[in-house]
Amino acid sequence: GESEVQQLAKKIREKFNRYLDVVNRNKQVVEASYTAHLTSPLTAIQDCCTIPPSMMEFDGNFNTNVSRTISCDRLSTTVNSRAFNPGRDLNSVLADNLKSNPGIKWQYFSSEEGIFTVFPAHKFRCKGSYEHRSRPVYVSTVRPQSKHIVVIVDHGASVTETQLQIAKDAAQVILSAIDEHDKISVLTVADTVRTCSLDQCYKTFLSPATSETKRKMSTFVSSIKSSDSPTQHAVGFQKAFQLIRNTNNGTKLQGNTDMVIIYLSAGITSKDSSEDDKKSTLRVINEENSFLNNSVMILTYALMNEGVTGLKELAFLRDLAEQNSVKYGVPDRTALPVIKGSMMVLNQLSNLETTVGRFYTNLPNRMIDEAVFSLPFSDEMGDGLIMTVSKPCYFGNLLLGIVGVDVNLAYILEDVTYYQDSLGSYTFLIDNKGYTLMHPSLTRPYLLSEPPLHTDIIHYENIPKFELVRQNILSIPLGSQIITVPVNSSLSWHVNKLREVGKEAYNVSYAWKMVQDTSFILCVVVIQPEIPVKQLKNLNTVPSSKLLYHRLDLLGQPDACLHFKQLATLESPTVMLSAGSFSSPYEHLSQPETKRMVEHYTAYLSDNTRLIANPGLKFSVRNEVMATSHVTDEWMTQMERSSLNSYIVRRYIATPNGVLRIYPGSLMDKAFDPTRRQWYLHAVANPGLITFTGPYLDVGGAGYVVTISHTVHSSSAQMSSGHSVAVMGIDFTLRYFYKVLMDLLPVCNQDGGNKIRCFIMEDRGYLVAHPTLIDPKGHAPVEQQHITHKEPLVANDILNHPNFVKKNLCNSFSDRTVQRFYKFNTSLVGDLTNLVHGSHCSKYRLTRIPGTNAFVGIVNETCDSLAFCACSMVDRLCLNCHRMEQNECECPCECPLEVNECTGNLTNAESRNPSCEVHQEPMTFTAIDPSLQDALPQCINTQCNQRTESGDCFGVLDCEWCMVDSDGKTHLDKSYCAPQKECFGGIVGAKSPYVDDLGAIGDEVITLNMIKSAPVGPVAGGIMGCIMVLVLAVYAYRHQIHRRSHQHMSPLAAQEMSVRMSNLENDRDERDDDSHEDRGIISNTRFIAAVIERHAHSPERRRRYWGRSGTESDHGKAWNPCPGPSLTSGSNMPVAPQPCPYRHHRGHLTSPLSE
Repeated sequence: GESEVQQLAKKIREKFNRYLDVVNRNKQVVEASYTAHLTSPLTAIQDCCTIPPSMMEFDGNFNTNVSRTISCDRLSTTVNSRAFNPGRDLNSVLADNLKSNPGIKWQYFSSEEGIFTVFPAHKFRCKGSYEHRSRPVYVSTVRPQSKHIVVIVDHGASVTETQLQIAKDAAQVILSAIDEHDKISVLTVADTVRTCSLDQCYKTFLSPATSETKRKMSTFVSSIKSSDSPTQHAVGFQKAFQLIRNTNNGTKLQGNTDMVIIYLSAGITSKDSSEDDKKSTLRVINEENSFLNNSVMILTYALMNEGVTGLKELAFLRDLAEQNSVKYGVPDRTALPVIKGSMMVLNQLSNLETTVGRFYTNLPNRMIDEAVFSLPFSDEMGDGLIMTVSKPCYFGNLLLGIVGVDVNLAYILEDVTYYQDSLGSYTFLIDNKGYTLMHPSLTRPYLLSEPPLHTDIIHYENIPKFELVRQNILSIPLGSQIITVPVNSSLSWHVNKLREVGKEAYNVSYAWKMVQDTSFILCVVVIQPEIPVKQLKNLNTVPSSKLLYHRLDLLGQPDACLHFKQLATLESPTVMLSAGSFSSPYEHLSQPETKRMVEHYTAYLSDNTRLIANPGLKFSVRNEVMATSHVTDEWMTQMERSSLNSYIVRRYIATPNGVLRIYPGSLMDKAFDPTRRQWYLHAVANPGLITFTGPYLDVGGAGYVVTISHTVHSSSAQMSSGHSVAVMGIDFTLRYFYKVLMDLLPVCNQDGGNKIRCFIMEDRGYLVAHPTLIDPKGHAPVEQQHITHKEPLVANDILNHPNFVKKNLCNSFSDRTVQRFYKFNTSLVGDLTNLVHGSHCSKYRLTRIPGTNAFVGIVNETCDSLAFCACSMVDRLCLNCHRMEQNECECPCECPLEVNECTGNLTNAESRNPSCEVHQEPMTFTAIDPSLQDALPQCINTQCNQRTESGDCFGVLDCEWCMVDSDGKTHLDKSYCAPQKECFGGIVGAKSPYVDDLGAIGDEVITLNMIKSAPVGPVAGGIMGCIMVLVLAVYAYRHQIHRRSHQHMSPLAAQEMSVRMSNLENDRDERDDDSHEDRGIISNTRFIAAVIERHAHSPERRRRYWGRSGTESDHGKAWNPCPGPSLTSGSNMPVAPQPCPYRHHRGHLTSPLSE
């Protein structure tokens, strides 16, 4: 492990070093310019807001319009005309840096006199002045020491509304100027003192100023109302010192921590005992500060009320700041001198950012000339997540300002994000406080728009004994450690990497290294025993067809057509290389692909002579492309002969390095990564099984689809040991699987699915086929429908079967929730039937479909049952968050995760839950030129209008059986078959869930909502095997139902097909011992299809508020109009054309003045 971690750390260090070089170079130029400025002044200003638009053009790296040749300035209100401004001298150096360093974003110089120079020039924040000196980046660079700050807001009777508003705005400015290196608390004082109630720990400690704490404190400040009691100044200071003392006792203090109390007050004392008030306040300060060796500084800001505030009040506030206790007859208790603060007057005209926002100038400047690395934050000018590397500039002892470089997080972390050494290993990156920057359970930074909430690594690596490892990681620069973990307390992604089933415990080895010159630590984790990765090998056979790259739009394919909404071709499959196939993934994602690049890839990949230079791909990619080419012929034959063609949307195969081969060949979105889709992850988690995923709305326009996927193993590997070298998939239409059920079990359709219902569900309890999913009057979305919701009676009963279903918990830190979800046991033998005798209304049977992760069930309901499962109608909140019973029926749901903001710890009960696995990434669709869209024919025409029987139409690609009139209620006299867009879901003229079909793209929210929920389904051959399994499964199932008569049935004997419901009823109490599941079925399905899946994740998982309003819960039939994406249960949100009313965006902390 140690050699790997050193190599990887070296790569990351080289990246950081490039940026450190850029920062140092810019710093030298600025310092040299200042020397020149002293003899011939440099003061020319180029205002960002007056640059003509003609000078700027759109740049993908910055995601906005910029000019790459000049820098421009934004000014603070206080800048004078003679201020030093080296911007024009810097242009050539900055432009040069940008050319030679990929991944670099904004470069800037921010001067102590208030000029902010940014390169490349860009129009931003043009309302009013711009104060960069009160931004966390500036503050933490010029005063890198940790600051412990208590802000006290006086809201007593003598403070007017106007004064209180100034105080509240000032407190917000202080909050927005600090970052997670500092600790903060906000108090309000009148007759008593109050702390922020949004976290219990704020009562006793200061909390690190993380984005979460700042958000909570900001909410608290906004809610301050004026009190009608006089202010007890002493009480406020008493509490402030107590918080500082508690925090110091609880943590080891670094030598250079600054402690500050900031008092925003009118300074008015009570009329009768004014002198006593002042004296007692200074006595408290004197006593308390002496316990802390007089190390606390006090800054006071006088809230002026014109004509009322007199010299007495100002003198009192000045005495507080200077701690003049002797003046009031309070003797000094310690020989150490006090650190004198200062008093400043604030009125309505004060610019708070320039005054209060620069409170740090009172703190000692220790002249620390070190690079400062920020944690990730959102880029306010462009898009995406960035980190800043910054350094202060000095001329002798004079601070000139800071230089900074914003670095794209996706670029810095690419080596960690796309790390692939062996199946049993992964990496994570943390900072020196233990905050997690990248971990396998976080989304790729390229797709994030919000930084991950500050979470300590201990929560992601939630296994016994990791605390010790964490201490070592944070204190030893290079090391490794092995711990033994019992299997029952392990993490889910560890179990997926464990390949020796049946062991009690396993070893996890951690190897780590501090990345030199930075504040980050890299760790490589190996789950032992480690198994070598098998790579696909190319046997140097010449592929039968030429290689076609997926960029059909660049290649000008003569026989291009549209596959629903995707640009496609039927000539051959196309190959897509996702970011993980490249040795520098970020460069691939941020630069446009050109025709020349595509030609270079194609030449290299199809070159058997090994003479053509590698265009920047990982070395194993060519073998993966060659090896997967052998499936091409099979697919083409299937396309000609298979009877299932009219139900298959697409076939595809994907390899661990992100090579995707798909047929019909289609243009894919560049950011698409097959190895992070649900169909891929599910197949890998169920090696050797056909894995069902879905239904979900296909991003390519095929409507709702269900995916089946299967791992491909090397011939020598045991299937159970799970070494998959690739995953294959097929996308089927949603109705296909229900059609299979009806064809094989006609009883399912006896009464239109009312009393007798058949269904297929996958191993997490989500339904793949069910009458309500295909009912035109269902009105509900068909994704994410759970057994607990649609069949509460069956669900209630199943939960009483020991060892068949387990309800699990996991902690999701990205949105601070605890997720509850189900896992069904796929090694079920025989079938399940009613266990609880009371439920006479309804009988059910459930059996596993052999060789898959799915179950098939039949319900016969003779009267209305009162079964109930707790499902919230309006959100994903669990009805009871205090306890979870294994046999209590409820829909998959979530509860708030309580994190102690001061320490970052969890409450005891929740700290034992494992952390959730990675989210499904949001899918994007590559839009093609509308003119092309009209000109090109559809690749596949299923001729819906010529299909007269519902049996010929049901489930066929792009066809709908229109049964209900456009009012959604009336049945048509004569049903007919029509293309999907004419009656989506079987309702004439129904709106399709796709945005562009609504003709209403005007609103941006809509398009985003629609596109979010879309899969791209590439797919692979060998379908017949899969269908055989389904046929045999239902056959085996029927065998059990009919086992009394022991007749040998031929699947073709139609008269035997109808299952007699009477058998189902009489069979209730019997258990079958001789269930003959055919073991031979599975052997010929080694090479089975898989299908691409997409998840409806909102680009950020939005924070929900936990206040509940009118949550009703009806009898198990709850439909939640906007489920939040669920981490573990394959979340596919309904694609709603309207934005969801139940979600709240995470509040960004900006001060009212930051605009």
